[in-house]
Amino acid sequence: MLRKTEQGWMFAQEYLLEDFIWDCLESALDLIPLKRQFSIKGEYCDILAKTKNNQLAVLELKNCEDRYIIHQLTRYYHSLSLEQPLKELIDYSLPIRLIAIAPDFHKHNFIDRRYNLLQFEFIRFSIISHTNNFYLHLYLEGRKEIIVSKPIPFLEIQETQELLMPANPVELPPRMLVNFLDKLAPVTKTEVLRLREKMLCYDQRIREIKEIKSIFYGRGRTKPCCQLKFIASTKLEQLNHLQCYLWLPIPKSRLRFNKKAGIGRMYLNCDPDFRTVKTITYWTETNRYASDLPMSIDLYLDELGLDQANQNIDRLFDLALKLNLERN
Repeated sequence: MLRKTEQGWMFAQEYLLEDFIWDCLESALDLIPLKRQFSIKGEYCDILAKTKNNQLAVLELKNCEDRYIIHQLTRYYHSLSLEQPLKELIDYSLPIRLIAIAPDFHKHNFIDRRYNLLQFEFIRFSIISHTNNFYLHLYLEGRKEIIVSKPIPFLEIQETQELLMPANPVELPPRMLVNFLDKLAPVTKTEVLRLREKMLCYDQRIREIKEIKSIFYGRGRTKPCCQLKFIASTKLEQLNHLQCYLWLPIPKSRLRFNKKAGIGRMYLNCDPDFRTVKTITYWTETNRYASDLPMSIDLYLDELGLDQANQNIDRLFDLALKLNLERN
């Protein structure tokens, strides 16, 4: 699906750009596709490919300008050089090609490349409408232009759908969040960014507050409804992960000496897809460790008298946002 912007036509989502590049990799760039979203040392390379003489090529795709793309490709190069995956297919005596594809490049990209010992290839792309079809134009350095002959699949957004889009799109996510999400599974990154947009579009009073290792959402730091906490791995065998906390009702059985119901910081143990919740744990902000044992999401919802459908993470976010705006 494509969307119209002030700059022209763009892919609606980055994974759609990846889908299209993957399908035309050999015909457009003379590269043989190997792997997509290849995981190595906690990083995810968009596309791994090779030349006909088995030289490895790493492609990082961006649907918009990104000033840190050189940093990403450098990390991929480091991990791939150490691990040397797919050795039966790749000749590691040849230098690894590092290719960045984006609609435009920030001036910092050129500065970073100039003073980096590695070699980087920049490929700019645009989408052109011609004879009722849309085509991808690739602009390689050296003024070489490639027009991909395969039309881009196009689904027109109806007027009723356009009404559902927010009138004031939220600001781009902070770089600290994007950098951390780049180290997680692509589905996790997509879902977290979707939930972020959901919160910031819910009410104009909901703000984004950045700290060193966390981002809070709510009506200021003292009235949060959500916390995303970044947990970086300390050992090679461990993976980076994201902890999600919502301010939700505390079950009466967990209040113990306090008979009144209240709102507390609850840790959500989510499935890898970050769409459903398995357990929920009362975890105060002042405690380094959980304040209680995990409770199954079914039991938690039952104790609060909530519909079991609320175990979908969106319902829990809706509840946290609603309670946040109702609090004094």
